[in-house]
Amino acid sequence: MKRLNLTVEGQTEQAFATSVLGPHLERFGVFVGKPRLTGLHARRKGRIPTGGLLNTFRHSLGDIRRWMREDRSDDVRFSVMVDLYSLPRDFPGYDEAMSLSDPHDQAARLGESLSKELQDPRFIPYVQVHEFEALVLADVSCLAGWFEDADKRIQDLASECSAFATPEHINHGRDSHPKARIKRYFSDYDENVDGPALVGQVGVSAIRQRCPHFSEWLTKLEQLDA
Repeated sequence: MKRLNLTVEGQTEQAFATSVLGPHLERFGVFVGKPRLTGLHARRKGRIPTGGLLNTFRHSLGDIRRWMREDRSDDVRFSVMVDLYSLPRDFPGYDEAMSLSDPHDQAARLGESLSKELQDPRFIPYVQVHEFEALVLADVSCLAGWFEDADKRIQDLASECSAFATPEHINHGRDSHPKARIKRYFSDYDENVDGPALVGQVGVSAIRQRCPHFSEWLTKLEQLDA
């Protein structure tokens, strides 16, 4: 069995890794330990709050390196789950990646740059296109059992999102990124509570059909113990 040490952007991804990703990967002989928040060391020192990455990635990069030094076992692998939306500009290879037009290409190039920066074959990069809520939008019908009188709002949200090839192509403008679109129709949406639960309802199979970049990452994780 392989172990996966996962660094995540926030509490939403932390809950997802524990309640959805971990149980799924266990079927493939991969154990997901307790995910660590990005910039954990700096958070403990009070240098950054408990939210996302803010405007720097250097704290996160330092923590990933520290974890790799702490755990040098042959059976462990490392990965990250951070959003392309509002990604700090000091992320390795940021300017080069963001000059590309397709978000999947952007995320792939960022992953390559991060791997090159870390120089550790145990590392599997992942940048979520464009943010966690794209996984919720893989099947907006999941909102029906979660919010009251939701049918019309779901229909309008689905119509809005149908303009994009996949949920991962929904853009990252300040008022048009995936979470903003959900909150436009469901103002009481709580990303930390509702997000992981709704993704669990959608299910891994449906998500990977609609979110190809996520599916590629998941396939790599499933094959760690092959």
